[in-house]
Amino acid sequence: MTLWSELSDVATVAQLVGADVAGLISVIMLAAETARQNRRECRQLARRVLIISRLLPLVQDPESARPMAGLCDTLREAHELLQSCQRRSAAYRLFMAGRKAVRFREMQNKIDFYLLLFPVTSHIAIARRLDRIYNLLDTTGAGGEPSTLPQPSQLQQESTVVDQEVVPYEIHEFTFAEIVAATDYFDPHAGVESDQSVTMYRGTLHDGREVAVRRIMDRQSSFLQEEFRTELEILPRLQHKHIVRLLGSCVTARKDQQQKKKRLLSWWRKEPKEPEWLTVYEYMENNTLFHHLHPDQGSTELSPVTVSWKTRIDVLLGVSRAIEHMHCHANPPIIHWNIKPANILFDASWVPRLSGFGSSVVWDMASEESGMTCTVTGTIGYIDPEYMTTRHVKPTNDVYSLGIMMLEVVTGRKVIEKDDQGDILPLTSFAVPIVEAGNIRGLLDTRPVPEPTPGQLRALENVARTARCCVKEKGKDRPAIPDIVANLETALELFCKDEPSSVHESPEHDTNVVFPSLPASPEITLAEVQVVGGHEKCTSDPGGSSSNFIDGTQHLKITNSI
Repeated sequence: MTLWSELSDVATVAQLVGADVAGLISVIMLAAETARQNRRECRQLARRVLIISRLLPLVQDPESARPMAGLCDTLREAHELLQSCQRRSAAYRLFMAGRKAVRFREMQNKIDFYLLLFPVTSHIAIARRLDRIYNLLDTTGAGGEPSTLPQPSQLQQESTVVDQEVVPYEIHEFTFAEIVAATDYFDPHAGVESDQSVTMYRGTLHDGREVAVRRIMDRQSSFLQEEFRTELEILPRLQHKHIVRLLGSCVTARKDQQQKKKRLLSWWRKEPKEPEWLTVYEYMENNTLFHHLHPDQGSTELSPVTVSWKTRIDVLLGVSRAIEHMHCHANPPIIHWNIKPANILFDASWVPRLSGFGSSVVWDMASEESGMTCTVTGTIGYIDPEYMTTRHVKPTNDVYSLGIMMLEVVTGRKVIEKDDQGDILPLTSFAVPIVEAGNIRGLLDTRPVPEPTPGQLRALENVARTARCCVKEKGKDRPAIPDIVANLETALELFCKDEPSSVHESPEHDTNVVFPSLPASPEITLAEVQVVGGHEKCTSDPGGSSSNFIDGTQHLKITNSI
């Protein structure tokens, strides 16, 4: 079997490991053939990758393939290493020979790790297959009573064991010179968004990848530095289609004049005069959800998010799946704590990506009793009212913020607006009574076209009722994130197929949608908090919002005891 026929089989399992494996393997093989330096090491590496391409078609079970989720990152690193072995100057070979040998050994060890995983995944797949056969025989055997099917929550608990084994991907430590080259010396024209604290630059790495570089301008801010460290700790643990990818970072330290004089080669090095804190993300081409829901006044720009209900439901489903991954499959669970449209970015294919992990918290059940003091941030309108009274950070805080964002997507309104008398009107005060009254048409944004059909209206009512359940005052009354994902999947399917739905029936009789019962008319109010002064903040920052005025709302910093 030739390499290209093998790659066609690999493409069928690409979705199992979350990557375009066939494309990566093909470019790796090509780079190995055209390498000008370290040819022997390049071909050894290529042989290992070729073995992976032959083994991947044997992995057919999505659950057993979960431990292979980091393979995509390893193959990308292998390709970068082979690219560096193309045509280079003699000086480059002289200075980089030792480091290149170390990188080849590390890369071969990483690939060998995945080669060792294949017997394990095959064993898992066989065990699952035999278990299904046993259950089938057990439920249809003579004289036997049909066994009860496992509940979704039980299946989720069983699959979590596999999910927790995913190894965090490694991020690249960029040199300051690489960042300078990628951004063309921080060209102002390459700046995507900026404010007094953070500037975002669009750049291009040496291998042609477009990136977004986040540069902290307020270098004395311990708060921004803490956000920087939090992202470096949390994002490598999260590998998901709907979570923005952190590619690397760069940290430089201040050097005094005496140290500079001792370094004879410092004159040609691109070194900053001040300490720098830089993070590098994959570039998101189509801005933020906030930008499309609330464009600038007078803007005539149209996008799929603006005019399509299907896209809006799909966006909410993608974000909810990202949160489910953080709450249910990360070990320990991770609470985002800043879910809002400004932190939802779109790539070139309009796939939503959750960003802004600078405020995230690694959740530990024991911390609720330990009295651990920490600093968390949030945005007025999205902060869980229960947190304001209990000061306990829980996964239900994210559920509340997601519910607010769902109402924002359905209504097209900002989270906080002023009424005709100039009084502040929270989105919940407007939307919750309408949802409870069942007047779905009075709730919907009027921009999407065409008008939804009756069947599609039922799907949108499904979304609105799910959002209403998410913003209940007490966290214990809110649905779990897997139930939210299931409801949105049902809504999207109903919308696409325009099939009759039973969303008008009471939740007790609905077999497709999981809703807690709605209270008569609960009133959700914004907690009174002290706001720290702030400034304007960009809305396309993969690192999230770190300043105090964001999306026209105020950003808070709160110290609490958990």
